[in-house]
Amino acid sequence: MVKSSIKTFLLVLLSVCMLPAQVLYAEASDFHFAVEADATVRFAEQGEYVFMTIGSGVRRTLSYLEWEQKPFFVPKAKVTAGWKNLYLSASARAALPTRCGSVFDSDWMNVTRFPNCADEYAHIKTNYTESDCKTNYYYEFGGELSYKFKVTDKFAFSPTAEISYVHSYFSAIGGSGSYYNSNQYEPNGYYGYYNDEENSHDVEISGEALSLERVIFTAWLGGRFDMGITPKVSMGFSFAVNLWTFAQSLDSHLLTGAYYLDEFDDYFGGLKAGVDFSYNATKKDTLIFAAQWLGLKTLEGTTKSTTIENASYDDYMDCSYWENGTFHKCTSGFDVNSIEFTIGYRHTFN
Repeated sequence: MVKSSIKTFLLVLLSVCMLPAQVLYAEASDFHFAVEADATVRFAEQGEYVFMTIGSGVRRTLSYLEWEQKPFFVPKAKVTAGWKNLYLSASARAALPTRCGSVFDSDWMNVTRFPNCADEYAHIKTNYTESDCKTNYYYEFGGELSYKFKVTDKFAFSPTAEISYVHSYFSAIGGSGSYYNSNQYEPNGYYGYYNDEENSHDVEISGEALSLERVIFTAWLGGRFDMGITPKVSMGFSFAVNLWTFAQSLDSHLLTGAYYLDEFDDYFGGLKAGVDFSYNATKKDTLIFAAQWLGLKTLEGTTKSTTIENASYDDYMDCSYWENGTFHKCTSGFDVNSIEFTIGYRHTFN
């Protein structure tokens, strides 16, 4: 029995060891490898929210920050390897530190100060500022697995599965805006609008006011259609559904010394779609022109805060609280919308 098992093991081991040799004797046309370099310009907004729900009532907005990426230059490198109709690719891209639009900061202080106020007062925006948005760093890694089904000589469909990891760090620099005077009230007993001519004041901000460091993991499932237009020109259309998103954000309010840690874990949070045109200059050299739209809905998660800079995870405390026997639940939110335009070059070795 032992000898039989050893013999079986040796046969299996020999088969495994022979796999590389079998691969070497496979037809060269079954294997393919390509490298690609892309120049991409993105126009995007990241939304950052703080919500409050009182008891089992309606959720209200306490704060909203919009971080622009307009324009945002993100060059990318990509490698693709495969066997027959199976493709596996990996990509990496990064952005240089630069100004990339504006940061819009809005607050609804009636909700903060008077959580139980009527909706008409809860919807009054009391504070508003605009700052320059600066990229401190941005990098992204992605992977994609696909299998191409050739329907006809000129038409193919490829189901795809993708994962991505993004780590970004942005700052709000300087700025100006208006606040409603916190020591004044309207005749109704609440705060008024930030641009009230009589009871608001202008504010000027210098230096770094805010920063947002964010890590995002996403998983996507979709497909791609390829169609040959001429012997040298082809067109592709891709789409994908977001299966899962995990994000963690560190929002630092440097002027007030408050630091907020937000976490999100959600499913089926968004869509993305793209179109591209390829020109085969030679059999191995291809020029690519592409556009892609991506949208993640407003995902809701936990929010914690601390007054300790560079605090450890345990130093952050839940922002929710009890008052007069009612639970005031504070949650965070974030969303992303972007459109990208790409010019790329791909070289295929086989």
